Amino acid sequence: MKLGLILLLFSLVFPGFQIDKTKSSICYTGSHPFHDWKGTTSQIKIITDCDIVNSDCGATISVPVMSFISGNDNRDSNMLFYVDGFSFPIVKISFPHLNISNLLSQEKTVNFDGEIDFHGFKIVQGIPLFITKENDTIFIRSEFSIKLDTFKVDRPSLLMVPIKNEIRIFVNIFGEFTQK
Repeated sequence: MKLGLILLLFSLVFPGFQIDKTKSSICYTGSHPFHDWKGTTSQIKIITDCDIVNSDCGATISVPVMSFISGNDNRDSNMLFYVDGFSFPIVKISFPHLNISNLLSQEKTVNFDGEIDFHGFKIVQGIPLFITKENDTIFIRSEFSIKLDTFKVDRPSLLMVPIKNEIRIFVNIFGEFTQK
């Protein structure tokens, strides 16, 4: 009973964001001179104190590294090995200062400093966010790149040629705030 009361109080004080995992995804693309590939996941979690009227709030998007699927088990296994997926199982992007109502009124992409926590390193990088609202559904979109060497990730090689250092990230999240 006490646990239920604590959870109810927590949900009222800290509104959340409910993701529609059937429509949402985060993808990464990599490239090698012989081929390109894409890994995708819908196992996305967002922890936030944001709601539609907050003038300053924070949000953290997290994804289990193991959940990215490229369609090639060997490639996925190699990815986990090179990014030390068992030592660093979660990749996170944190935005300490967002203004959702301002973003919704912009109707354009806005750059925010986001802290990317990946492979045991935390790097602050400008990340473009585009947020729109239709009825009660919020749509969050972003597209940006990371450099593997920035996060000290050794690049795998095929025929002694390493994969490209740049990894593109594509974010498409649909959901709604659970507290209005």
